[in-house]
Amino acid sequence: MHSMSRRKAVASSAIAVMAALVLSGTRAQAQVAKPFKIKGHGIATTGLPLPGEAPREHWSVGEATHLGRYFGDGTVETFTAVPDFSKGIIAGDFGGGSPYVFDGQGGNRLVTWYGRTDHGASEPGTFTLDILGMLPDGSLIVQAHFIAEFVAQPDESTGTFAGVTGSWIMYADSDPFILGSSDPTPYSWEGEGELTFRRGHGDD
Repeated sequence: MHSMSRRKAVASSAIAVMAALVLSGTRAQAQVAKPFKIKGHGIATTGLPLPGEAPREHWSVGEATHLGRYFGDGTVETFTAVPDFSKGIIAGDFGGGSPYVFDGQGGNRLVTWYGRTDHGASEPGTFTLDILGMLPDGSLIVQAHFIAEFVAQPDESTGTFAGVTGSWIMYADSDPFILGSSDPTPYSWEGEGELTFRRGHGDD
């Protein structure tokens, strides 16, 4: 009697394990990871904010995997800025002040957050400002170099990118600008990473 109960218990456990493996395999087959590359250029329309200032808008145009030609728009926020005049730089942390949204061909939309650990980034975005010179009034002329992880937001993205997960590292360089000014500031960027699509999405 006890032997039969044990056999039933073992059989039930085996069935549960097999079911879990099948379910896991089904989930894996329902998703596909693909390389993602992006490049482009844009403008910070009212310059770049100093720490403590409200986020400022920036937009971009360019080309990206699965997006094709895109238009992007969002805001940027500066969290810290520490000068090192012996090296001629200012360094700090930054991130998105709002989601950065890429609108691509065919109505596809990829929604991201960048440089924000509270929205999935592994670490804050970082920047370095090279001090290029000084105006007679003491204002600094600088050029910015940014690094930030862009993280896809699956519930907000649409079309090809509906349900997408993953991220990429973006590297951006600005044109020279006056630190603290509200003049439009051009920049260029490029990035590479990996996005995981639902099966049937992101197919070339």
